Amino acid sequence: DLFHENRPSRRTLFKTMEIIRRYCLGPNPVKIQITSDPAQNFRTGQVNYQDANFAIDLPIFSIHGNHDDPTRDGGDLLAALDLLSISNMVNYFGCQEQVDD
Repeated sequence: DLFHENRPSRRTLFKTMEIIRRYCLGPNPVKIQITSDPAQNFRTGQVNYQDANFAIDLPIFSIHGNHDDPTRDGGDLLAALDLLSISNMVNYFGCQEQVDD
């Protein structure tokens, strides 16, 4: 779990993004390879370090966990990790709408 709380505070989310920007962004190449189909596993269809418009030195991968229970927001199920994922800071995968199954 990246966050222990289901709904981290805005300050916690802000500090998390600040830390990721400081320590994970940069021009150095990433030397790992994803062998699965990113289009099936990641909302954006690719891992963040393969995005030509984004410079990642140290990729973070986070799997959907029991503390990432998304809440409904306008009909969409969204967790804090969804925000980090769509902003290209975290590679979030394994999302499940129902964690009981």
